[in-house]
Amino acid sequence: MSASDNRTRAFLHDLTVAPLWNECFHRLLIETVPLPDSGRVLLVECGTGGLAVELAHRLRETGTVTATDSDPARLQVARDKRDLAKLDNLRLLNAGELAQDPVADGYDLAVGDASLLPTDALTPMLALLRERAGEDGQIVAYAVSRGSFDEFFSILWQALYECNLAETLAEPLEALLHTYPTKAALRTQATAAGLHSVNIIIEKETFTFQNGQDFLESPLIAGYWLDRWLAIVPPEHRAAVKTAVCSIIDEEYGTCPFEVSIKAALLTGRTTASGGLTHAADAEDEVPESDDDAEGLAF
Repeated sequence: MSASDNRTRAFLHDLTVAPLWNECFHRLLIETVPLPDSGRVLLVECGTGGLAVELAHRLRETGTVTATDSDPARLQVARDKRDLAKLDNLRLLNAGELAQDPVADGYDLAVGDASLLPTDALTPMLALLRERAGEDGQIVAYAVSRGSFDEFFSILWQALYECNLAETLAEPLEALLHTYPTKAALRTQATAAGLHSVNIIIEKETFTFQNGQDFLESPLIAGYWLDRWLAIVPPEHRAAVKTAVCSIIDEEYGTCPFEVSIKAALLTGRTTASGGLTHAADAEDEVPESDDDAEGLAF
């Protein structure tokens, strides 16, 4: 992909994906974690910088924000926003630069967004946040949990059946569904990373598409999810499966919009066992999870 294409994709992310996707996680953050009035904040996978700019404004006289993203084009959009707002307390680093940028005493709040990354990216992200947070630092991570996109996977199953691939791909499809972690699995990952006072909030978020084509071509689905989902389909059959998905959506929903939901998970924890927020859910850490541990669709 050319630099121009990357820049265009970054702008699309800022205009369409960030308001649709990232804002629901930011809202969970603001509703769950008291944001600091001073101190040092770290944002990993900051996207095009909406939250980074907001926090830097908040801490303009009392603190600093350091943000990084794995996409240089998205990071450049964030830099443009910073420069326009004249925020000299907002540092934007390339992903590689963060490793060479230790902060004395660590960060007071470290937030990582793994929601658009492959599911195996959460474990190293939690380790990074834990490493960079200071003593009794607050750590927050965004993730997508089990039960997400079930409406689409039901359609995909039908499409595979129509393309005579259902029997061959039943096992890979089930494995794909199980890549999304349950609430219990998220808690296990957080504990393994050395976090204390772990709390996980999961909320259902719904995204609406006008028809099958709108769904398949949306910057959110086409840009971040579709290729991962269709990776289980042999390349020579992917076009036929996409056509079948589009047709099934249009036939089943007619003039009604097609809605797809996710289970947005906000994971919080601290670097030490003594301090931090107290949540009602913390007292229930040993209670078996139920709703959010559903095994997904049955085929």
